[in-house]
Amino acid sequence: MSASSSPEPVVTINGTAYPYEPGDTVIRVAHRHGIDVPHYCYHPSMSPAGNCRICMVEVVGSPRPQIACKMACFPGLSVNTDSDLAHEARADTMQMLLVNHPLDCPICDQAGECHLQDYSYQLGSGRAVTSTPKTKLPKNQPFGEQIVYDAERCIKCTLCVRFCEEITDTNELSMGQRSDHEQVIMTSAGEFTTRYSMNIVDLCPVGALTSRDFRFRSRLWFMDFVPSVCTGCARGCNVTVGARMGKVLRLEPRENQDVNQWWMCDAGRLGYKHANSATRLGVPAVRDASGAWREATFEQAIQAASAALAEHRHEERPGHVLLDGGATLEEMWVARQLAAALGGEARFAAHVGDDGDEFLVVNEKGANARGAEALGLARVKNAADAGAAVLVIERDEHVPADLRAASGAVVAFVTDASHVPDSVRVAFPFGSFAERDGWLVNVGGRVQRLLGTGEAGPSAVQPFQAVAQEILLDLDAGHDVLDDAALETRLRAAPGLADLVWPPASREPAEVSS
Repeated sequence: MSASSSPEPVVTINGTAYPYEPGDTVIRVAHRHGIDVPHYCYHPSMSPAGNCRICMVEVVGSPRPQIACKMACFPGLSVNTDSDLAHEARADTMQMLLVNHPLDCPICDQAGECHLQDYSYQLGSGRAVTSTPKTKLPKNQPFGEQIVYDAERCIKCTLCVRFCEEITDTNELSMGQRSDHEQVIMTSAGEFTTRYSMNIVDLCPVGALTSRDFRFRSRLWFMDFVPSVCTGCARGCNVTVGARMGKVLRLEPRENQDVNQWWMCDAGRLGYKHANSATRLGVPAVRDASGAWREATFEQAIQAASAALAEHRHEERPGHVLLDGGATLEEMWVARQLAAALGGEARFAAHVGDDGDEFLVVNEKGANARGAEALGLARVKNAADAGAAVLVIERDEHVPADLRAASGAVVAFVTDASHVPDSVRVAFPFGSFAERDGWLVNVGGRVQRLLGTGEAGPSAVQPFQAVAQEILLDLDAGHDVLDDAALETRLRAAPGLADLVWPPASREPAEVSS
């Protein structure tokens, strides 16, 4: 029989045969087919360590259980992941892991998403197995500026150490001491050299590594989580946005092997602060005859904006719409229609940095710059080209003060009230990335869904495309008003966009997994 006709090798798990690839381990095959095998030290992107021993499985024909993370598959191998022997071995492992672990779940930031807590509930004995005092280790140790280490909670899985060795190749962490005094230590004078250091907080299966930014800010069960994308640069890393009571509290990476794998950079993770600005514009505002601002309803502001734009058009001033490079495709589509009604064009501005690397960060910071170009929007690079009737601004770095001042715009949609230039007569609140729904095109041409949470931002903010189309109706009674579904249909078929990588046509949110 030739090699090409050889049967595909299989491994038997819980009585069912599953194919495997050369180099596969039992845990990898099990997870690939939705079979739960508990683990702490295993991660599919890193070499197996075999430290935690919680992934024990029964090997048929062997009296002793084996760890699934380091057991290579071979023809004829048969294992049981749910047998009495496997459960007994895992329960024994849990006893060892909990011998010195502090009983501080009520004050631990990891509570609610702690694997040790979960498996203790499932496999723990419910009683102490030793009468000797627990070993005391250092608490509240700074690991760089953004991370805090609690050695008492650490179960020595070494995920953080291996991340710095195998993923970033920066080697800031190592294991120090021995036996029950073993702990993670920094080997780089107390600071990280990688811009991806906060990924170790996500990797930590217990509460040993916590984010200084999120530490003690909220319990998980009080927060709202939505699957979205990071808009810090045009990579568009898939993230989970967590918010509560009008504030964004954290971003965490979501796995997407085509975009960011399991990771995100520290700058993107912490780049949500503008959404919580103390100077957020929460309601529309209209400038009165004296030049002072007064709050207005959306209906009043729309009427005032329509009048101001009609006057602007009559004076034959530039009727362009200048957009933030992070605006969605839907917002850009409607902005293009509004600009046409004003006798101008829709344009965009976005910051371009010089900090791109070969991993995730790219120089283009406009999260939808590629989408803007696909829609035919020109990029504004200097104040001489910034003339516009309408501004749409989320991030100051994309449409900075010199462009805003040079625009001469009379209507502005802004996230922050401090971004309204002196020329503006009507200002509308504009949602941050955490409050808006729509499509973005990342640097690789992949169309991704930006999804807002109702727990972030001012409650009165209305979508730009809805408000802009009301203004359009005042300027052009024949305007064809489109809802989000109709806009998406047109976007998917539009020249320049139709050939991009779109997800399936569904408005259902993706499953949240951080």
